[in-house]
Amino acid sequence: MAIDDEQEQRVRRVYGEIAGVYEVFFPSLHRYEGRVERFLEETVTRGCRVLDVGCGPGQLTRELEPTVQVVGLDLSPEMIDRAREGRPSGRYRVHSYRDPIPGELGRFDVALAVGCFDFCDDLPRALRHVSEALRPGGRLLFTVLERRPGLEGHEDARRRIQTADHEVALYFSSFEETARALEAAGLLPRAYTHAPGWVQLSEQRTMHFGWWDVERR
Repeated sequence: MAIDDEQEQRVRRVYGEIAGVYEVFFPSLHRYEGRVERFLEETVTRGCRVLDVGCGPGQLTRELEPTVQVVGLDLSPEMIDRAREGRPSGRYRVHSYRDPIPGELGRFDVALAVGCFDFCDDLPRALRHVSEALRPGGRLLFTVLERRPGLEGHEDARRRIQTADHEVALYFSSFEETARALEAAGLLPRAYTHAPGWVQLSEQRTMHFGWWDVERR
């Protein structure tokens, strides 16, 4: 089994094991500070199509109005089951970030990929797949763990962390690497900020994201 396959299986197991309690811990783990809600308020209109990559239990898109068509993708079957329960009108499926988004799902006006590219060893490929699923002019809000010298825990391109039962790798892209990946994927930056993303409880350390709001050419 290739290294990226092994990593994906570990991530799938980790999130499968915590699917039942994920939302209980979400408020204490995540530091999104309303960024996702503001983005969705600006971009989502009646009847539009929203792609939620790494949707987890679907909490970020669950409350969008009923005319909005939500499609959620995640590595974990257990998370997908939770998402379906929360928004029965949505379409959800298990999907690898390494694979193209199936054309049968159609094209999208808006996409989210928040907190899922942390485990992705090939950011340019993942961004290209999401870009290809967007309509021209479509908007994407995504995050990356950003590599920054001098910021504790963010100095290296890859870092291994130990969960209760599994070791998984986190990947950190620099601002410049992400910008090049966007250019290659045909995505135009609209807004960027470097801000908290989530709390690593075992070390009581806040991890920081590059938050990117981008548009497909």
